[in-house]
Amino acid sequence: MLTMLAKILKVLNSQVSPWQIGWAIALGLFAGILPLGLLTLLIVLIVCLLTINLSTFIVVWGLTEGLMLLFATPLENLTWQYAQNDSLLQLLANTETLQLLHLHHTLTLGAFVLGAVLLLPIAWLSKTLVMQYRVRVMNSVQKWKIMQMLKASKLFALYEKLN
Repeated sequence: MLTMLAKILKVLNSQVSPWQIGWAIALGLFAGILPLGLLTLLIVLIVCLLTINLSTFIVVWGLTEGLMLLFATPLENLTWQYAQNDSLLQLLANTETLQLLHLHHTLTLGAFVLGAVLLLPIAWLSKTLVMQYRVRVMNSVQKWKIMQMLKASKLFALYEKLN
């Protein structure tokens, strides 16, 4: 747990572009929402091709996978309610590419639509929050007495070692 916290602090305090962190969070969320399959592998391939922060992507992917254990059933029920269009069902059933991507399954279809809708807003919001953290919070946090105490602790030694 301390190692993960130290890595997050390292990423936030590093010179990594806020867009790289934002896209890592957004793509990690997208990969975590989807059930493991070809779509998830395509997202991982995109992550490998782009210059984003890999540790942030993995942490967000893992956290989102855990949250999907709670939200998979409501998402599937919601998708089932709205996917009862005959032309949509025929398109999903008759197109081999969509079948290969498992978009004919209600959970995969709902997760893909939700991930696609949230991708750009999450990337932008994450970028904005990282920039605000660096401008407003990072310098003032360094001055807090609790932070000075943490600098003497094992966590800060681990953080410094990772730098």
